[in-house]
Amino acid sequence: MRPRSIATLLALIAVIIIAGGYFSVINPITNHLKYGLDLKGGVTATYQAEPSPGAPVNKNAMAKAMQILSYRVNKLGVSEPVVQEVGPKRITVDLPGVKDPEQALRYLGQTALLEIKDPSSKQVLLTGRDLTNAQAAIAGGQYVVNLSFNSEGTKLFASATKKYLGQPLPIYLDGKELEAPVVRDVITSGQAQLTGNFTTLKQAQKTALLLQSGALPVKLKVLSVETISATLGHQSVINSERAAAIAIILIALAMMFWYRLAGLLADIALGVYGFLLLGALWAVHATITIPGIAGIILSMGMAVDANVIIFSRVREEMVGGKTPRAAIEVGFRNAIRAIMDSNATTFIAAIILFFLGSGSVKGFALTLMIGIVISLFTAVILTRQFIRLAADAGWARIRAVFVG
Repeated sequence: MRPRSIATLLALIAVIIIAGGYFSVINPITNHLKYGLDLKGGVTATYQAEPSPGAPVNKNAMAKAMQILSYRVNKLGVSEPVVQEVGPKRITVDLPGVKDPEQALRYLGQTALLEIKDPSSKQVLLTGRDLTNAQAAIAGGQYVVNLSFNSEGTKLFASATKKYLGQPLPIYLDGKELEAPVVRDVITSGQAQLTGNFTTLKQAQKTALLLQSGALPVKLKVLSVETISATLGHQSVINSERAAAIAIILIALAMMFWYRLAGLLADIALGVYGFLLLGALWAVHATITIPGIAGIILSMGMAVDANVIIFSRVREEMVGGKTPRAAIEVGFRNAIRAIMDSNATTFIAAIILFFLGSGSVKGFALTLMIGIVISLFTAVILTRQFIRLAADAGWARIRAVFVG
């Protein structure tokens, strides 16, 4: 039993060290995580939805606005953007790494309401709501946007071109006249073309994307804009990594000082905890922010606290005269209730923060919840198995060497 336990324990430690080396040096798991604005740099803007005649601000309007903004943000090509509703009438947009914040925000907040109007009365004949597609192209040496209408739009457009044959038919975007082409033929194909005096293909492409995403159901006013430089974000990452490294080293040394061999085994389990936590955050596509890092540190502290409670109980049982294996079982049994109680109350608080808090608070709550679950696994299962194997290997016969 003893040689087998030694071999099993050493094999486990070797596997953990190899895996740790791979995920920290060869293929760092931190390179696969998503980082927020405070760590990566970029711009965050808060929009206020404002009602207008015939366009009230309600739940459906906000949901539609969120959907359209998300579509536009994704088409910008920004990595890891975040669009979220932060109140009954407010939407926050995070754009990490964006180079021209002013232009991006102007593009996102544009209503993009396309209208074809009666040339005399200015009555709306057709809107962009009947569009099925909009594509930028080059035709006759000009930059244009080709439009396609649905069946209803095709009928309305055919009717308009028939009625105003030989007359200019003005086309408006957000109340501003783009052009007023003269109708040469009755168009029944449901196809149209905007020239719009586009000076570049990129300008035509942006207009096409706006039309493709659809018109915002409400007007969005920019309430606040915060820009974080990439340099500042990079420095935050360096500072966070430095602080984490110092904290981990101090915790590892303290655990070995207080609990000797058991502390060393707990340090190995905590290393596993760290990689499992980062892996879980990657799996759920969590965005790492400074508040999220605070949640990670807090959950790590709770994992250490669980080990302290367990080893204190085990030491008490060994002082009382129990054999190492019996002391381990009784110590864990006595410690588990206190550990579960403290973790459960913190987990409940994190759930409340997650569902009621704003973006940064949600990030803190999410990392804390995931960290609590993984810390329970490493403390109650992994650390327990480690010190069981150590006891079976005969490494726990001297209490002062085993748990201090």
